Amino acid sequence: MEDMLKRAENDIYVCRKVEPDFPDEAAVRAAAYHMQQAVEKVLKSYILFYGEQPPYKHDISELCNICENAGVRLPEEVKEIADTLTLWEAKTRYDPYVSFSPDKYKKAKKAYELLHGNLTAEIAKYKT
Repeated sequence: MEDMLKRAENDIYVCRKVEPDFPDEAAVRAAAYHMQQAVEKVLKSYILFYGEQPPYKHDISELCNICENAGVRLPEEVKEIADTLTLWEAKTRYDPYVSFSPDKYKKAKKAYELLHGNLTAEIAKYKT
């Protein structure tokens, strides 16, 4: 679980590195893709933390449902941006006309930060 969480942190690292280059298309594509990956990996870390095996899927809404069924209380920000994040996973790699807006990116970043912070706090409580 902590390996998956570390990989999420690596994806956010990439996002932060390319953000200064917005609105450059390559920077936007890299940030959108890695933001989706970061949220996906935190959700999968939650699933692992709750004793389940995460599916090999990239659908953020589906991962949210699995988390909620396991008893995880997800921030609304995550569910609000789930569909956009799922699109970013594939479209940033294959679609030359990926839909991206700075507002959606900010929402996705906030969703990641809330998820990561909440899970990190839960892990810390569990370890004490």
